[in-house]
Amino acid sequence: MRFLHTADWHVGKTLKGHSRLDEQEQVLREIVRLVRAQELDAVLVAGDLYESAAPSAAAQKLVVRTLMALADTGAAVIVIAGNHDHAATLDAYRPFAGAAGINLVGAVRPADQGGVIEFVARTGEPVTVAVLPFVSTRYAVRAAELVTNTPAEHTSAYDQQLRDILGLLTSGFRTDAVNLVMAHLTVLNGTFGGGERSAQSIFEYAVPATVFPLDAHYVALGPLHRRQVMAAPCPVHYSGAPLAVDFGEQEYEP
Repeated sequence: MRFLHTADWHVGKTLKGHSRLDEQEQVLREIVRLVRAQELDAVLVAGDLYESAAPSAAAQKLVVRTLMALADTGAAVIVIAGNHDHAATLDAYRPFAGAAGINLVGAVRPADQGGVIEFVARTGEPVTVAVLPFVSTRYAVRAAELVTNTPAEHTSAYDQQLRDILGLLTSGFRTDAVNLVMAHLTVLNGTFGGGERSAQSIFEYAVPATVFPLDAHYVALGPLHRRQVMAAPCPVHYSGAPLAVDFGEQEYEP
């Protein structure tokens, strides 16, 4: 199976009042060309499509056009909300996205309601993808209760609540399938790019890499903007942002 993992597009980002939509469009066109040329099985977009929870019409048009172009390549397109995105708005678009062949997940969902996505790769291999959009500390207890269907301990640590959610979402992983996890969260000891929203990336939001299951073949993460592989019991990767998002990120190669 061959897939592309991307994240942190931050479409609509401006620098000192200057729009970057032209740059962002060029980068997203290149991603679509890559997926089409390589005949990939899936595209995993691990959150932060937009810079703002209230993106401009032009930013939304670019993202929608890109996602539809990716779906048109024949790849499975799976997208989750990041901490910059407005989860409820993305979920409102789910029916339209689904009709276009795009799996769009804004808020945390139980496995049978969109929290686990299954498809068959071009090679005939079955694929299971457990998806975990960004969860705020304020929403973590409610999200855990939604997925586990049991009262969550309000005193539990944030990382334990995410561990419980991931445990349920990945409990259906199969030995005869490719098992993937896609999440938007900060792993301890990750290297920051410089343009992340630190209030939602550090301190109580950082979790250990041990929250991911041993039987995951690949874990696709946002929101850290530097491409990196985390020390973990299974392969855990940040794709990094495909375009330098802010000052301080211009010296690393996406």
